[in-house]
Amino acid sequence: MLLRRKYSRRATVAALIAVLLLAACKDQPKPSAPPSPEVTVMTVAPQATPLVMDLVSEVKAFREVELRPRVTGLVTKLSFQPGQRVKEGDLLMQIDPRPYDEQVTDAQAKLAESEAQLARARQDVARYEPLLPDNAIPRQTYDQAVAQEKSNAAVVTARRASLETARLSRSYAEVRSPITGRIGLQKVELGALATAGQTVLATVSTLDPMVVYFSVPEIAYLDYARRLTALQNAGKAEAEPPVDLILADGSTYKQRGKFDFADRALDPTTGTLTVRALFANPDDLLRPGMNIRVRFVSAVAENAILIPQRAVTEMLGKQFASVVGADNKVEQRPITTGARIGDLWLVHSGLKAGERIVIDGLQKARPGVTVRPVAAASAAKA
Repeated sequence: MLLRRKYSRRATVAALIAVLLLAACKDQPKPSAPPSPEVTVMTVAPQATPLVMDLVSEVKAFREVELRPRVTGLVTKLSFQPGQRVKEGDLLMQIDPRPYDEQVTDAQAKLAESEAQLARARQDVARYEPLLPDNAIPRQTYDQAVAQEKSNAAVVTARRASLETARLSRSYAEVRSPITGRIGLQKVELGALATAGQTVLATVSTLDPMVVYFSVPEIAYLDYARRLTALQNAGKAEAEPPVDLILADGSTYKQRGKFDFADRALDPTTGTLTVRALFANPDDLLRPGMNIRVRFVSAVAENAILIPQRAVTEMLGKQFASVVGADNKVEQRPITTGARIGDLWLVHSGLKAGERIVIDGLQKARPGVTVRPVAAASAAKA
């Protein structure tokens, strides 16, 4: 009897504990759903966007002349310092002039001889001519004197030409600068033999202005030509846009250039047009051979959509943007992009004006997930 009472009490206590635990479980609140992830969005807004083209090129001198001797001889004098400025007509080098001085002297002597013979022949003609009416001399004698005079006159003309040639050759022994600019390092030393028309003595380049040659694709040329024609028809003062030069360190050259030459035809092998731009170089910062990039506006895209590059994801060769709908749910939208403009993509298709795209927090913006969008301007202030 006593044992039965003990079991009854234990059962009652167990039942009471079970009732209390059940009541406690009912009183606990249900766990709340996790908050929607916060993402930064921007609203797509079409705008007129200039399309900038960057082309790799090389700086060249507007004029560059290789100095080659016009006569053969030993280099006997250097009259310049490498790298110095020279003016047109400055004496730069001297080739041994003695052989050419001798040629001048010889030509002068021959000319004097022929002039003396011509003077004697003229005297004969002048003496014979009054005797013809009286038949004091045969006509044949007079005709021979006249012919001799003409022959001697021709010899004088030829020897005068020879003297001028000798003097010209003598002047070529002095190598002078054909242009005003800066001269480089000499290619020959004193005592070296310089061969006429072959040996390169030095190079002189003009450094202000400088030019840049580059090749423009045919499609870009067509867009640029149409835009330029439209600007000119509209009477715009600045019809031709300037050209910028991007140096090797990424800085922009302070002097803006302008187009001054376009080739007459496109290269059929590459489908490009060769164009030249002219740049002022008052400080001699630009030097021939510098590797640079040419930047200019090739066209203007109307109602263009630009989005940050970080807002675009690529999978299996395709590009996608995360679009936030009116219900704040994320949709992964395939898009087609075009040119890169700075850190932006030009979007050709896939997005419309007014749509919101995720630009930060892409890892949280999975397709179908409800997010809490924050405008890019508000996020920047925060």
